[in-house]
Parts: sequence; structure tokens; C-alpha cells
Amino acid sequence: MDNVSYTLNGTVFTFDKSTGALDSLEYPGVTPMIIGGRGLFDLAWPVHNDYDIQRATPAGTYMKCPPSFDFDGSVLTVTYSVVPCTMDPAGVQEFEGGIMAELILRADEDKKSVAMRLKLKNNSGAAVEQVLFPDMNGIVPTMDEGHARLTMMAGSCNPFTEMKSTPRSRETFFAWTEANTGRFYHAGGFQQDPLVGRWYDMGSRAGGFSMYRRHWGWGPDRQPKQGADMMGYSEVLWVKYDNLTSKVRIASVHYPNVEPGGEYDSGEYVLTAHNGNWIHGVGAYKAFVEQNRHRVVPVPRRVKEMLGFRTIFMNNGYLKDPTDYSWNYDDLPKVAEDMKEHGIYDLNAWTLFNYTLPFGKDCFHKEWGGFENCKKNIDKLHEMGVTVTPLVSWVSAWDETARNYGIEERSGSWAETPRSTPMFAAPYCKRWSCYQLHDHSDKRWQKDILDGMRFIRDELGCPDICWDQYVLGDDRNDVLHDIINEYRLETEKMYPGTAFSSECTLYYESDIDNTDFTWNWLYWPGRGDYRPYMHIVETLRPNMNVDSTPENVKFIFMDNLMMNVYPSKPETYNGSALISEYPEFSEAVKTCAALRRQYLSYFADGLMISDTAVCGDVPCRVTGYFDRENKNFLMVVYKQAHEDAEIPFDLSFFTDSRAHTWKVTDEGGSTVGDGEMTEKGTVTVPGAAGKLYMVEIKAK
Repeated sequence: MDNVSYTLNGTVFTFDKSTGALDSLEYPGVTPMIIGGRGLFDLAWPVHNDYDIQRATPAGTYMKCPPSFDFDGSVLTVTYSVVPCTMDPAGVQEFEGGIMAELILRADEDKKSVAMRLKLKNNSGAAVEQVLFPDMNGIVPTMDEGHARLTMMAGSCNPFTEMKSTPRSRETFFAWTEANTGRFYHAGGFQQDPLVGRWYDMGSRAGGFSMYRRHWGWGPDRQPKQGADMMGYSEVLWVKYDNLTSKVRIASVHYPNVEPGGEYDSGEYVLTAHNGNWIHGVGAYKAFVEQNRHRVVPVPRRVKEMLGFRTIFMNNGYLKDPTDYSWNYDDLPKVAEDMKEHGIYDLNAWTLFNYTLPFGKDCFHKEWGGFENCKKNIDKLHEMGVTVTPLVSWVSAWDETARNYGIEERSGSWAETPRSTPMFAAPYCKRWSCYQLHDHSDKRWQKDILDGMRFIRDELGCPDICWDQYVLGDDRNDVLHDIINEYRLETEKMYPGTAFSSECTLYYESDIDNTDFTWNWLYWPGRGDYRPYMHIVETLRPNMNVDSTPENVKFIFMDNLMMNVYPSKPETYNGSALISEYPEFSEAVKTCAALRRQYLSYFADGLMISDTAVCGDVPCRVTGYFDRENKNFLMVVYKQAHEDAEIPFDLSFFTDSRAHTWKVTDEGGSTVGDGEMTEKGTVTVPGAAGKLYMVEIKAK
């Protein structure tokens, strides 16, 4: 094979000169990351039924035409006058003229990364209906298959081990089997899947590459069946393990529908090859996020410091039934006392009132004494030092609101009560049916929600707001964000440090501008790993709900997520129990509240570094924080075995200090080990399984 190699910012791209297929991708000190790749793009180019599966790709068999390579030392342009295709086009008039492609690789200004761009000119008579770019085909492990990781902002997977073909996987319909189809991840919000943002990293502790799309906000793609662009949710990542070659393919999927004579420009994707794990490659994307984030108001100090908040779901909205509720207005002080005992000072109250627009005093539950009794008890909580944050749900026009607006349609339902069958969204429960306000242009609605928030702030005395279904809609004009921003700016002048939280849905890149923490239906375990997100973003803290599992309390604490303490009684709805009703859970919350106070500077001001300072396999879970000012580290360890844990650390990426001391303390604050180390060394953590240990490493 006649190959040609080009080096851009240290990354070596080797192409098959006759086809332009990417033969290898390498970086100094790392074994090749790609071997025998098939090219950096792949196009669906159908004509009619017989050619539905026609594709154009550098590795195609037909219409072969060697590309030209033009390199000036910083920009490589690979030009295909005609892109080869995968089916014989002889005699098919629509294929005549073919597709011209220009692949541009540019050494980025950061001196580490390579910007990648694809431009197409469709000279044929058939539309290009799909573009896979960047198409990273032929990925091999940089250590071994067991240590390979695809890391995303809120989780990771190992495609080399998780997508293998097995007898069990082949016992189901082949087109649904991940071993055949791979997985599809979507960017967007915290409710979707681990991708969240337009970034990923493929590699291991030995090295790999990061990739992100240099685009912010709505679009630019439109995926089939979505109707309208939905911010990053249209950013689709396809991950496929090839069971014949034992290699992985990761491609971004686009449906541009480039008509005959049309052109396509992918915009830039940025690749950063690196030694070490993902944190060594994420810097370019972290800088991109910082460049594009524009906070409306700074994150309140209270939000940075708090362990979490307490949610109560007060009722199901059927107070004609006197057994419908768990808490009434007069119960609020009791809930607050229980919270304070556990170091929780923020109460998130659901169904504190009816979610009716226009909003006013008549929306409060008269069965509990109405607005006056609600305010009286909220004033008591504020005197106790507990902040009350009402949840508002106004993107769904609930039945009464819809009637007020003259809306006949009821496209959704959120009836949730043990009194109905089924318990959720029973079709005969009309009170909590709703019309989903995907279109946010209604001026009356805009005025009503702003007036409603001001009423809650000025009349009820609760400037902190939690918003339900934040930007559930297709409004590209950011109407709702603009209204929230107006509220936040005027409220910050009146009540400095007021917090705004929300259920984030499809719009992570805007949420981080005006949301301080989330209220999402996220539970541990099974909802990924948010530590890369916490490293990248640093501001908006995602929540994680916990009912009464002590272990989950400790995991949430370790990762600096916003803990939503949400204990429940059996046979009823979430948040119906006091924290103290579950003794082991209660003790875990108290323990983590005390530890957070003791090491607050790391959690509130330090840089999340996940487990990236650990340089070996360990029998425990480790989450690290870096004190940027004093160059110190906190490593929070959750022991998974009773045996001593030998944890090898490599701190050299984060600090220039050569000498360090370390100390290990247990949950009660007792020292159980200490020693000295260089920037590399092993720390021994003794103690029991299921316990937390705090390892503080200080520069000498």
C-alpha cells in the first residue's frame, strides 16, 4: 500500500494515497489509535429502490479516483473530484457527475488540536441524504480491550466489550441487536443520555483522542421525524463495534439532504489526540464552553456550598380527598426541623399551589388555609434559616389554564395518584390533562408567567424558583430563556444570591447560562457518571435524587452533584417521609454534610478531576479535586472491600510540586494513615467496605 503521512500539532494522519482512506492515526507516546480505517466520511447516496443502500466513501469500490493532497505545513486539503461508491453505478444516469468532496484538516491555534471540516458539491442527479462525519473508523485499544473507554459528559461505555456478538445477542431480531446496530447517543440535556454536549473522548489511561463540534446553540442539523431543530438533540453519535475486525467506529450522523447541484459544509470538528486519560484531551472543549457561556448572574455562593436540597411532593392535586396529601402548610416547620438536623437548608416544594395561569392567591389550597396560612408557615421557615423554593409548572397548560386560555386540545397528561388505575396518566383523569406549550410566542402566556414569578417573589416571599419542563418546546427564539433572564436580573438586584433551578430537558448549552442547579428525574445508580461534565462546566450542578439508600448518598456527595434528598414511605409518592425515618440513610446524610463543611473549599472552589489522577486498577471508587490556589488535592475514596486499598496516583498533570504529604481520615475525622510522596506515589487506605475516606495531599 502506498501511504502518505502528515503531522498536524503532533498528531500523525496516514492516508492510503490511492484512495484517501485513513490508514492510521497516531500520537507520540501512544500506540496507534486507528489502524486500517476506511476514511473520515461516508455518504448515503440513494437514487431509487434498487440503490437505496448506495453509499459514497473513500473506501468505495466503484468510480475510484485517487484524491489530491495539498499540505502547506499547517493545513491539509484532501480533494476528491469524484468520491468512490459502494455499488456499481454503471448505466445509472443520476450518478453521473458524482460527488466532489474536500476534506480539510487544520492545525488549530491551541497548538494541540486539529480542526476537521468536510465540504461537498453534489454534481450528480441524486441527493446526498446522509453524511457521516467525522467518521472515525478502525479504532483500536490503546491499552487492551478491557481498559478502553468511550467517555462522554455524563457517562461512559466500553464498546469493545459491551457490543460483542454472543449467542444470546443473536437470539433476538438482528436489526435491534447492538452487536449489529451499535448505539446512538444524542446531545442536548440531562434527561437524554450520557452524551449531553457535543464532545466525547475515546481511549484509555495510556492515551486516546477527544472530539467536539465547534458549534453552540440551536441546530445546525435536523434529524428525521423531529419536525424542528431541537438544539443539540439533533447531534447524533453512532458507536459501532465490528465483530469481524475487533475495531470500533464512532461517527457523527447528519441528514442534510444535499440536492443535485447543492453544497454542504460540516463546519469544524476539533480532534485533540493526547497521552493519558480523557482529562488530557478535554481542555480544548472546556475552553470552548467557557468562551460561549454567558451567565446572566453569577452562581450564588450558597449554591456552591450546599450539599443539596430536600423535595416534598405535598399532594396529588385532589384535595377533595382528605387522604390525598402527605404534607399540608402546617407541616412545613416539622419538615424544616428534620432538614436542619441533617444539614439541609433548602426546601423544594411541589404542588404548594395549583399551577394555574393567571396566577394569584386563589391558586393556593383553601383546604389548608389558603394563601395566608401558606405564607405564615413559609415565613416561619425563613426565620429558621430554611429557604423555600416553590416549583412552578407552566409550560404545560393544565386543564384549568387551558380553559382560561380557550384551548380545547389536551395533548398530554400527568395525572399521578395511587387512587387511579393505572397510577400514572389514567385516561379518565382530566384534571391533570394538559396542552403542551411548544410554541412560546403567546404574549398572554409570557406576561402571565412573569407576573406569576413576581407574585411568588413579592407576595409569597419566595424569590427562589424551580421551573418544571425547562424549554420543553421548539422555540428557537429563546423566548422562555429571555423571560427567565429578565426575572433573574431584576430579582438579583432586590435579593442578591437568589437561586434558580430547573428541570432541564433539551438545551444544556443555554441552561448553563441561567440555571444554578437542576431538578431532574435522575437516580443513582444507572444514570451514568457526571464527573466529566463537572470538570468541563463547573457552574450548573446537576442533581441526583436519593430516596433512602446510604451508599447513593455517599456517591452523590463524592461527585459534588446536587443531592435531592427525597425519602418516601411505601405505597405512596416521592418525598412523603422524613429523613429521620430511615436511620442508616439519616446517618449517611449527616456524615456527608459534616464532611462537606470540613472540606468545603475543595467542593465549592476546587477543580473536579474525577479519577484521572489514579494510574492503576484499584478496589475502590475515587473522586478527586484540585485546589488551584494552593496546589493541594482531595481524593474522596469509597471502599468496596475490607482489605487495604493501594491507590497509585500520578499528579504530574496538575502540579509542578515534587514533594507532597498525604493524610487519610475516616468518616469520623480520625487519621488512619499518613505519609510522603513525590508527584507520583501510592497511598494506602485502610478501613471497612462501604465507608468514605478522605485523602488530602498537600504540596510541601
